[in-house]
Amino acid sequence: MPRPIKKGAWTATPAGDASSSVAKNYLPVNNVLNQVAIAIDQKSRPSSHQELPDPDSPRRALTDQRIARLFHSYTSEISQWYDLSDSTGAFGILVPSIALDEPLLFCAIIALSAMHVCKTSANSFRKLAEFYHHRCVQRLIELDQGDELITRGVALAATCLLRSYEILDGDIDPNMHLRGAYSMAPLHDVLSDNLQPGLPGAGFWNYLREDITFSLFEKCPLKMDLTATPLLVNHHSAQSYLNSITLILGKIINTTFGRDVTNSEWASAVEMLSQWRAACPERIQPFSREQAQPGTINLFPAVWFLQPCHAATMHYYLVALTILCVYASPQNLEDLGKLDLVGIEVESKDQLLEAFAVEICGIAFTTKIPSVLVNAFGPIAYCARFINAEPARQELARQLLACKSSIGWPVERLINDLKSFWGAEKTN
Repeated sequence: MPRPIKKGAWTATPAGDASSSVAKNYLPVNNVLNQVAIAIDQKSRPSSHQELPDPDSPRRALTDQRIARLFHSYTSEISQWYDLSDSTGAFGILVPSIALDEPLLFCAIIALSAMHVCKTSANSFRKLAEFYHHRCVQRLIELDQGDELITRGVALAATCLLRSYEILDGDIDPNMHLRGAYSMAPLHDVLSDNLQPGLPGAGFWNYLREDITFSLFEKCPLKMDLTATPLLVNHHSAQSYLNSITLILGKIINTTFGRDVTNSEWASAVEMLSQWRAACPERIQPFSREQAQPGTINLFPAVWFLQPCHAATMHYYLVALTILCVYASPQNLEDLGKLDLVGIEVESKDQLLEAFAVEICGIAFTTKIPSVLVNAFGPIAYCARFINAEPARQELARQLLACKSSIGWPVERLINDLKSFWGAEKTN
């Protein structure tokens, strides 16, 4: 049965929680999460929704065939975006199962699915999307600290879905719910090396990847302080390697973005990445590839992987290499050659950065799987700035626009940001 609505606050981790030492710099002040949620809620509140099924009873709402189709769209397609690094498929299996009786999660699913349809095929679904988004935010606002929906990972899962909704919508700051999600991420489990499979773990990894995506777009540190977070050394599945490189990339971002990097910090990051790469099994490598051929239609390499998570793993590895290259001093640049550069020879820094970017684009557009493409937008936003060849720039813009029809992401914003960077580069 659906839980009754409780009056409370969508707030941060309690002060006594074991994660408070990590989260202290990001805990909301004066209930800022409520203010953020209310601001979003007021902006997205639909004008009329009398004819839409009441989400307080998800099973009854699903008798409406529009809602049933949207729910199916989530379970069959959109959920795969979130299960990219989860071998148990929590967002595809557990989330919809819980949502059948939990209005908060049900509203998040229908809101996201309706906005996806709105952006890919039928704009008429916007009213429905906004209604369920409004109801979801209402329920988040009413959560108490320690509410079971927070401790079970349900609220974090809903918040991850809402962030995708807001990115697709393009009219709301997509970082707002990322700020809200920080307080619900199970940091104490990560710190104690006790992050278990299931919804809390799946929510954490999705949150961290979303945090990384935002940081790569904005060139800023993560919301999450990963200094004390241990690296993953035990890999139980192919997806585990994506999670471990996600942690490493997050640490490298926090070490470099927005601050001066010492030689010892840079060397430590190189060593951390080198050890991870040495432990990777052969099966996560490409099983086939064809080099890019400038002057032809094949401006990006064709790179084929066994699983989507392998492609995303290589993306994050290449982003980590790119960041280390950007922050390498002239005397340190040669040390990058100690790493596996995926067959790319160290020449000049500019050539190396461009080669990494071209490889990232090649992997994304060879794979052409929505879960990989969605996760690739952050790497492309940061790394594609270093593509110098005009034909490759034009091909990148064309490929990104082609993604929109199936994914719905506002890729024009990404393209315009890249063009602005390339244009500014020409004038310097």
